[in-house]
Amino acid sequence: MRRFIILGVVIAVLGFGAARYFEIGLSPQTKRDRYLTKARDFMTAAKVNEAIIEFKNALKVDPAHPEAHHELGVALLKRGDPKAAYAEFVRAVDLKPNFIQARYQMANLLLLARDLPKAKQELQKIQEQDKDAQEARYLAAQIAIASKDPDTAIQQLQEVLTKEPGKAQIYVDLGQIQFLKRDFKAAETSYRKALELDGKLNRAKIALAQLYAATDNSQKAEEELLAAIKSDPESEELLNVLGSFYSAGRRTAELEKLYLDFLKKKPDSIVAKKQLADFYVSKNDIVKATEYVNDILKAQPSDTQGLFYRGRLALGRNDIPKAIEDLSKVTLNAPQFAGGFYFYGQALIRSNKIQEAKKNFAKATELSPNWTFPRLSLAQLHLATGDRDLALEESDKVLSIQPNNPAALITSGAARLGRGDGGKALELFKKARELSPRDPAPLLNIAAVYVIQKKYPEAIKEYEAALKLDPGRNEALTAIAQLMLRQNDRKGATELVQQHLKNSKNPAQVHQLLGQIHLEGKDFVKAIEHLNKATELNPNLLSAYFLIGNTYAAQQKFDVAIEQYEKVIKKNPKAIQPYMMMGILYDIKKQPQKSNEYYQKILDIDKNFYPAVNNLAWNYAEYGGNLDIALGLAQRAREANPNDPGIGDTLGWIYYKKGIYSTALDLLKESSEKTKNSNPAILYHLGMAANRSGDKVLAKESLTKALASNQSFPGVDEAKKTLAELQGK
Repeated sequence: MRRFIILGVVIAVLGFGAARYFEIGLSPQTKRDRYLTKARDFMTAAKVNEAIIEFKNALKVDPAHPEAHHELGVALLKRGDPKAAYAEFVRAVDLKPNFIQARYQMANLLLLARDLPKAKQELQKIQEQDKDAQEARYLAAQIAIASKDPDTAIQQLQEVLTKEPGKAQIYVDLGQIQFLKRDFKAAETSYRKALELDGKLNRAKIALAQLYAATDNSQKAEEELLAAIKSDPESEELLNVLGSFYSAGRRTAELEKLYLDFLKKKPDSIVAKKQLADFYVSKNDIVKATEYVNDILKAQPSDTQGLFYRGRLALGRNDIPKAIEDLSKVTLNAPQFAGGFYFYGQALIRSNKIQEAKKNFAKATELSPNWTFPRLSLAQLHLATGDRDLALEESDKVLSIQPNNPAALITSGAARLGRGDGGKALELFKKARELSPRDPAPLLNIAAVYVIQKKYPEAIKEYEAALKLDPGRNEALTAIAQLMLRQNDRKGATELVQQHLKNSKNPAQVHQLLGQIHLEGKDFVKAIEHLNKATELNPNLLSAYFLIGNTYAAQQKFDVAIEQYEKVIKKNPKAIQPYMMMGILYDIKKQPQKSNEYYQKILDIDKNFYPAVNNLAWNYAEYGGNLDIALGLAQRAREANPNDPGIGDTLGWIYYKKGIYSTALDLLKESSEKTKNSNPAILYHLGMAANRSGDKVLAKESLTKALASNQSFPGVDEAKKTLAELQGK
């Protein structure tokens, strides 16, 4: 037995060696041509990504092959990557300066990029090589169109026709320019002439149908398309045009039937399956969409559209890692496809990667400036992260495209409200209410304006109207309760929420609200009772566990509070709030090393979460840590939020400890002014910095105010001692 095994191994090794020998024995030209043949076969089968890989393999063997560079450029163009395609056309022309086709492709891309001077330079080079080249005439016509000179474009194409009168394609090009001139009769004549020369030319049939659709003759457009499909029943190009026609007319039943019928004739049609996948994804028919998406990716595992649909389905079922995996590939494979960046941004939001999401929404708006979805999402993200100016800029761009977009009106209004322009905000919110009378969102925002204006009865009226429209809108109920508490009507707030509990579709949230009301009233027993009930009804309600922790912390029961926060962390390891509370509690317990562990865990999740950066900086400074590290952290926090007086205080106190008193004094003055000179800890720091800077008057004044507050703060004994010294006691 052992001999046979050894013999088998020898044969296997020899076989492998022979295979390697024959592979090594191939000439570079043969290897290159094999790769090119495979690439061209993939292009014929519409497997563009696979073709690109093989073209690149061919170029590894022979980097100086101009035709391979040209064909790779064409494939990249089909994949939607004009930038990379242009680079390949440039290489092809560098290697073969008289390569007219590649130069023509280059010029076309320059025209797309609106670089008319460079496109004209390429035209001149083509004309120098062959003044009668068809590409030169085509390019001259395109440049004339870009220069808003359709008559010259028509003249160029007519000159081509004098030499090649049987070219049906040129009549289609001619008709399209006539169409742009709104000379519809001439355009129709040109399209008819093209079909007379080549009755199977689908491009002419499509152009004719589009002409009828554009001139409000949709019936004739449909007739032309149906006749075209009848004469060429397996044309996927015609199928898609008719599908787009039905989609534009919102004829969804006919759209669905069209593609289903086509699959009966051509069961392996990836084009039809992609259209049906898109149709069912948009209808949120997960089962049918999944069936077609699986078929697409089974046939073509790296297909960009297939990955796009699968990513969207993953997003819909909240499988965020899978959505991110697929949609990130889409953005790499199709860098000019705005939809890929938009949905990838949506997935990143769900993963709490806010800055990355912003970048992807911004890219989507760059690629498709008039598509309002990504721009509105970007505006809303800016608003959520406190970038009101950017939120206003993006939401107003949406309104310039869609003046009656309710979500954009609300976002613009909220940004203005944050900037203190309540009057304009109210105007925008009221307009949104008129446009969407059944939507509670405008009412909630109108109420928010009234709260800021201290018009509490008007605010309550709006919140009640929102609750009437949507009884499950707990933020409206919460807002009413808070307003009643603000007016010292705790009993009324409790009764209101108790009443709402009877018919609530989300009783866990209502019990949580009752717990909050009792917590504010320091009725800790009832607070715990309701909050425990909330977690019993909804074990995944993390905010309730968090509030239970707050309730125990308020009673100085820190260890029990920490247990509650640990529960939240166990259920959601990326939730920042419980880590922050744990850090604060360990600070209260005078265990800075332990608190620093939790602040560091927060920074592992979000390195820019400035409250954790600030507290970590404070602990390093206050408890004998490295002051340079503390300074770096505090500066990071200050960059993230330059207007936070607490951060300014931390940074100022670190400069004080480093002996840089003038800088410390400036920062602490600014922080104290922002708190209206009412924060005793900041006043203490200001007094100490003023004393070391030689401003004894300010030092006395600040320390006196700090101690007069009768509030405890770290350093109170030092404040008393320094003030006594200043007063000469």
